[in-house]
Amino acid sequence: MSAAPGKVVIDGTLEINGEKVFALKFIQARDSRWVNHPFYARFDDTAVWLDDLKSAFGRECFFFQEG
Repeated sequence: MSAAPGKVVIDGTLEINGEKVFALKFIQARDSRWVNHPFYARFDDTAVWLDDLKSAFGRECFFFQEG
């Protein structure tokens, strides 16, 4: 999916420490250091866009939204 920070691929869903999550990574990004960097979002079966997702594991934001 194309989004403001770059193009994201959803690699699938996982359960990690009892939390169901989407496994994601950038295949193209505004910052080249983000490419292929895995990140995780809380599973949400109603989400239709990257902006609809929330970071997993109690984090307030995704790594690319920090600072």
